[in-house]
Amino acid sequence: MLNVKRNIDVSKFYKLSAFLKRKSEGYKPKKAKVLTLDQIDKFLLEAPDKDFLMIKVALIFGVAGACRGKELHELTISDVTDMDHALLVNVRNTKNNVDRNFIINNSNKNGIDLIEVCRKYMALRKPETTHSRFFVRYEKSQCTVQAIGKNTFGKIPQKVAEYLNLPNSTLYTGHCFRRTSASLLADSGASIDVLKRHGGWKSASVAEGYIENSINTKKIVADSIFGLGVGNSTESASAHQVCGSAVSASSASSTSSKNNIVQNTIDGANRLLNIVNCSNVNIHVNINTNNKDL
Repeated sequence: MLNVKRNIDVSKFYKLSAFLKRKSEGYKPKKAKVLTLDQIDKFLLEAPDKDFLMIKVALIFGVAGACRGKELHELTISDVTDMDHALLVNVRNTKNNVDRNFIINNSNKNGIDLIEVCRKYMALRKPETTHSRFFVRYEKSQCTVQAIGKNTFGKIPQKVAEYLNLPNSTLYTGHCFRRTSASLLADSGASIDVLKRHGGWKSASVAEGYIENSINTKKIVADSIFGLGVGNSTESASAHQVCGSAVSASSASSTSSKNNIVQNTIDGANRLLNIVNCSNVNIHVNINTNNKDL
């Protein structure tokens, strides 16, 4: 802003930059806490629809599509397409101007019918609603015609945390659903490219951060360090057998090659003795078969 408003390039103030770096040491920015898959399933299963149906749908949409609160707020009914077996949701007018879409299906491990939860909410929309916003207020098992404000979406994760009696519920801010979605996807073993496309990030730095902090990634690293591998015991044993066979063949080939080099060197020395006829000269050939250099 100083550069734009005052035409002052602060990057040339080297002492100021050094001072700010020293003062920022040890600073850790506060980030929204994330929900686990078990916590999400518990809320969807136990929370009564008469009070939490809209919150359930916002949770499903937010986690399935890594949505920001503003993106949920600006979602319209034309952005949601019911394809019988799944819901296709288009996210437009994003923060970084990258439109994306995602699917909601019934792949939940606990058998929660996510599509039916969303359809139940969509069916309660009043015909006299004049605006096109997808999310409308839900009170006493009924939808009203009033659209939900963007500040309300910022408090929905906190309401979920309060229902689940999670500590520090105020830390479950509006960015919670987006961080939860990225964390769950990273824990599943997704690549950086998949994470970037899912969240609409142009830079890989954010996606790398989620993968770096992934519990699943840390488990794989720990297994690799202690030689446990990432597969089952049968696959690991087969892999060791294949590697062992390859190493044995390589060792045999290497030994044979070294023996040929040794014999050729000795034969060459004998021919040299015969040529010069130097019977009083002792020639010592030192050969280290463990070294590739002779």
